[in-house]
Amino acid sequence: MFVQRNQENGIIAVSSIAQAGFSEHVPDNSDELIEFYASNGGKSELFRQSDAELVRVIEDLVDILTAKGVFQYTELPPEVRNKLNSRKILRRERNSLDLLGTNEDDLPWP
Repeated sequence: MFVQRNQENGIIAVSSIAQAGFSEHVPDNSDELIEFYASNGGKSELFRQSDAELVRVIEDLVDILTAKGVFQYTELPPEVRNKLNSRKILRRERNSLDLLGTNEDDLPWP
């Protein structure tokens, strides 16, 4: 990996290719690089969570726009339809598993 350093010689950015500002090569298994990844893991998790939320917004938007007839679901590229279908199936399975694990006292009906 190629790294960019701050004035205190600490790693502040990493690139898989040499480019402007990333001229120093550091072995992938170096303690310094592992420490950098560990200290920035929290930010990565925030991005993952944000991405997951954004994906759900996009799925809902596609559902709304197709329901209103703005476009037909079949007009989407096959790769997009496959991804949306896979996510719907996963969500349906997860929701059905959640129902099976629900405490009977928590159900909204007698």
